[in-house]
Amino acid sequence: MYATFHVSVGEDSLHLKSSIVRTQDGINIYVGGGGKTHIGTTVISQPRPSLTGDGSRSCTTSVFNILGHKDDEIAVPIAEEICKHFNEVTVVTAGIHIEKATVIDIEKLKGYGIQMISLIIAAIER
Repeated sequence: MYATFHVSVGEDSLHLKSSIVRTQDGINIYVGGGGKTHIGTTVISQPRPSLTGDGSRSCTTSVFNILGHKDDEIAVPIAEEICKHFNEVTVVTAGIHIEKATVIDIEKLKGYGIQMISLIIAAIER
């Protein structure tokens, strides 16, 4: 048994879309955007108690990037925050391609990735 959700954020060509699948034992998210959606990175975060010993949650994260891709800059924060929030293994696969992206474009996309976290949490909790 699983449930599927979709969220999006951004504007014009700087638009991110995600498909979320919540299984009985984990969350799988795809984030794509730009002119060519693809698989550029896969991130997996596993929940664990924080090493601070204060009882808070943290996670251990592994990243696999396809050569020359930097989609992890968006995928890692999403995977870690969703993992910690739900205390479940979380996988995020991302592929975002903006032709001739500027530094400003990249910063906007990273900001949209952060915004996407609360949208994903809200979609799952409904």
